[in-house]
Amino acid sequence: MIKKIIFLFLTWRIFLFLPLILANSFLTNRSGYGYTLLTYFLSSENKLLSHFLLYPFGNFDAAYYLIIAAEGYTVNGGFFPLFPLSIHLATSPFKNIPPFDPIQYFVATSLVIIYFLIALNFFYRLLRLDYKENVAIGSIIFLLIFPTSFFFASIYSEGLFLLLSILSFYFARKRKWFLASLFAGLMSATRLVGIAMFPALLYEYFKSEKNKSLGRLLTIFLTPLGLIVYAFYNFQKWGNPFYFIEAQGNFANNRSVDAIVLFPQTLFRYIKILLTVRPTIYEWWVALLEFSVFIFVSIMIYIAWKKQVRLSYLIFSVAAFLIPISTGTFSGLPRYILPIFPIFIALSLVKNALFKIVYIVTSIILLALLFALFSKGYFVA
Repeated sequence: MIKKIIFLFLTWRIFLFLPLILANSFLTNRSGYGYTLLTYFLSSENKLLSHFLLYPFGNFDAAYYLIIAAEGYTVNGGFFPLFPLSIHLATSPFKNIPPFDPIQYFVATSLVIIYFLIALNFFYRLLRLDYKENVAIGSIIFLLIFPTSFFFASIYSEGLFLLLSILSFYFARKRKWFLASLFAGLMSATRLVGIAMFPALLYEYFKSEKNKSLGRLLTIFLTPLGLIVYAFYNFQKWGNPFYFIEAQGNFANNRSVDAIVLFPQTLFRYIKILLTVRPTIYEWWVALLEFSVFIFVSIMIYIAWKKQVRLSYLIFSVAAFLIPISTGTFSGLPRYILPIFPIFIALSLVKNALFKIVYIVTSIILLALLFALFSKGYFVA
């Protein structure tokens, strides 16, 4: 089965070069947004990474991950540490590699590939605990063709976060609670949303563990350990244990960092934007994408519940969904929902063939379009 997974991965990865070729032929870089491209940070001598088939995988946040990996934290506290730390450790044998060095780039992209491939393998193994092979393979395909799946190939933490969430659930299903909690703890050192695993593991423990003990239960409380350690680092460096939240407000994305905003308020705001802003403005289309993803994921979580997807998975999904949509904006949501794997299980369980065909065609078209735009400095998620 690993051969089939590798085949699907390679097909997807090769496909991602198509939108880059099309973008290079028909699109120009977004005017005034050169700083969103990896080429903005490259020296004139670094012609290799300036190639249009390479630099897009290092655009936007990826550049900051590379800076943190090479130089540590400066003013980039909004980015959690585990992913850039893994790049730093992997490049450490090369001695004093500066950010945006070709060696650092290729090490980082290699790590991304490894994380995602292992995630797909364990995703299949996790699904086979409950479903037949066609559902497992279908879920992987639906994940690969999701319109923002190119972030799994970019120098972003999405692949690592997906891997850790899958491993945490896999070992929880095997009742290996220390390993499950360890990977959950690493999740909370990768993204704030990692804390969504805590209630999911607690539920899974009380549902499936026959030989309950205080020791096993207490291991689950390792889940927020990564977040706690990073908060302590924030306090030591910036004098504020929650500086990573404050730093999110510096990204000019309208995200609330000092209060929880109930998502119905945000939903009303987006409806107002779509009805009052002209579609000739690029940001209108981004708002439409974010709004559409919110509706789509809400429906798919409901379908997952109706299809009796394991409740611990759904607890994680709801918590991981509520955290980003409770910040007053859906900005970035098309990317943030990628690790919410139950939505792809739900897609695979839907029996309506027409629905699946529409999803496949629409997703592939959007995947090509969004990655082409992303490669030229247009924000999509």
